[in-house]
Amino acid sequence: MSVITRSPSTDELSILNSIWSRIFGDIGRDSFFRLFYKPELCIIAESNGIVASTGYLVPFGNLMVGDDSIPCAMIFSIATLPEYRGVGLGAAVVDELIAIADSSGYPVAVLCPSEDRLFEYYSKHTRFCDRFYTNEQIFTRDDLSGKSSVPVEISIQEYIKNRDKLLAGTMYIKNDISAFEYQSLLCMELGGGFYRINDWYAVVEREDDKRVFIKEFLFKEDSSSCISSNEITKEATASISELFPADEYIVRFPSRDGKGRRFGMLAATGNDLINDFIYKKIQNCNAAWYGLAFD
Repeated sequence: MSVITRSPSTDELSILNSIWSRIFGDIGRDSFFRLFYKPELCIIAESNGIVASTGYLVPFGNLMVGDDSIPCAMIFSIATLPEYRGVGLGAAVVDELIAIADSSGYPVAVLCPSEDRLFEYYSKHTRFCDRFYTNEQIFTRDDLSGKSSVPVEISIQEYIKNRDKLLAGTMYIKNDISAFEYQSLLCMELGGGFYRINDWYAVVEREDDKRVFIKEFLFKEDSSSCISSNEITKEATASISELFPADEYIVRFPSRDGKGRRFGMLAATGNDLINDFIYKKIQNCNAAWYGLAFD
């Protein structure tokens, strides 16, 4: 099998769109290409002359580690046609994108695998390692009862300001405004938005009438409070359910102790000296929040 990795030509945009739609559907596709697509930040893998795998590098913001702010890019939408899987095309695309991140001035790249099995794949075949975790709770409509506050839809700017306050002191990705603009467009396509409930903040995305994602739920943890994080999450979800009736609600919120479900991976992109410096910076950070991943 002859495999070539390269950036796409200007007349191959329709092929990229076709592969995206075949693997992920059409949600978010047009908005992504309008906001983020640049041929030099895309890699395709050809197998015997057929474009079989694609991936994109998205300038994503800065990885905040204490007082340090490290420029960060996200590797996104790695898509390999089913008939070409299992021969390393996806890993080859990821490796090329890491190299582009390095040459573009991003010491760190992050990745959110779309399936649990891909954590092992990327760990084995690329330089990515597990680094971000999320607490996740699932509620049914029957779980949510009692008095709840009315959610208030807020602007992206208000959400970002309070997000940074609530995540201060943890290791998290301080996303560029374009990431929130893209998430807002996804919410417009699917239903949802950015909300405040009391002093809590949430990004809500409706998958359909049966399921709603609270993709990022943020609140200030208070060890002196008699209200647990589980109770806060349940109360906030009950509030959201008034606006978005559904059978099931999936809520993600930061893991403060490094436990929870694996969610994101990290790779330092530069030479060994720079990589060692970065890994030493992050190795003692138990609380690592990926946040929005466009998943």
